[in-house]
This record gives sequence, C-alpha cells and structure tokens, in this order.
Amino acid sequence: MWRIPLIQADFIMAKISRTDLDRITRFMLEADKLKAIDRTGWVIRKVKKPEHVGDHSFSTALSSYIIARKLGLDANRCLIMALTHDLNEVNTGDIATRPTERQQKVDNKTKLKLENKNMIKILSNLDKSSYDHLRHLWLELQEGKTDEAQLVNGLDRLDYILQLVPYHRQIKNDSQVYEFFITAKRHITNPELKYIYEKIRKQIRKERSKPTSKRA
Repeated sequence: MWRIPLIQADFIMAKISRTDLDRITRFMLEADKLKAIDRTGWVIRKVKKPEHVGDHSFSTALSSYIIARKLGLDANRCLIMALTHDLNEVNTGDIATRPTERQQKVDNKTKLKLENKNMIKILSNLDKSSYDHLRHLWLELQEGKTDEAQLVNGLDRLDYILQLVPYHRQIKNDSQVYEFFITAKRHITNPELKYIYEKIRKQIRKERSKPTSKRA
C-alpha cells in the first residue's frame, strides 16, 4: 500500500499560511450559519419547511452566472456578488422587504445601516486582500450602478418569484401570493428577467384560478 509522505502535506499547507487558513475557517463557520436561517417572507406566509438564506444565495448565484455569461457581462463578478450578497444576515437575520416600508420590521435606511455594519463584521474575519475584494463587490451591488450589480439585484428578487412555483399552493390568500410579485416588480428592470417574471406570474395566476387547485 502506498503511503503519502508527510512532507507533501507540509508542502500543501505552505501555499496558504496557517494564519490565513485560521481566518478562512472562522469566516466559513460564520458564513455557514446561513444554512440555518429561514427566509422570512416564507415564514410570514406560514410555508412549511421554508428554504434557508443559504439556499436562496446558491440559487441566485447560479442564475446570475448563467445569465451574465449570456449577456456578455462579467459572470465571475456576478457570481461572487450573488454568493455573498446576504452574508450580513448571519447577524441581522433575514429582514424581509415588503410592498410598503411601513410593513417592514425596520425602515429601509435602518435596514441598510444594519446590513453594512454586519457585512463589515463578517468580512473582517478574512485577510485584508479578501476583505477589500468582497467589500468592494458588496458596495458595487449596493450602489447598483453597473450592469452586473443591476442584474444580480434583479435576480435576488426574481429568485423568490421562482420559489413561488412550489410554495404558492401552501398560501391560501391570493393577495398574499401576489404581494411577492408587487415587491419584486419594482426591482426587475432587465428585459430578460422581466420575461421570466411574467412567465411565472401568468403560470401561478392560471394555477390559482383553477377551482380544483388544492392548497394547504
């Protein structure tokens, strides 16, 4: 039986310092908490076993990468923005956006302040280079001026419209379902995303109009 020499493990370790590996470990232990944070919008609507924030981040990242490539945008930048866009929720929890600001747990100004404060907190676990890179992408996403940021922001909202396909049957009240569409529509400006939005909206409206439709 072949044995891997211990010197090889030391060589692998040498590529990244132990200090940085410790930083990465702390960061991932924090980031992984997103796997256990329920998406508030579904909790409010009493959806059973709702997706977690980590699930949403994965889905948003995947669609961001695929659509960005098709549009000729910087797909890698979109991918990272989408993967990290909700990292702050490790500390803030998922503060749901509602159709009107008065329906929210906190107002938009306070929400943004909390998100920025807690994004800095979790990114501070990393080395300066990684911190600066991810912080820069976070600010780009918040400002929403680049095509990449606008795409990811739109897909962030479109993701819960897609999630309505399996979830809407658990929501009895039509107005509670269509509230998601009202909230998302304000942020979806990309023509391609509008197409998907309208396709899902019509599909769900059709399904809910059927008398035999079974809902939880």
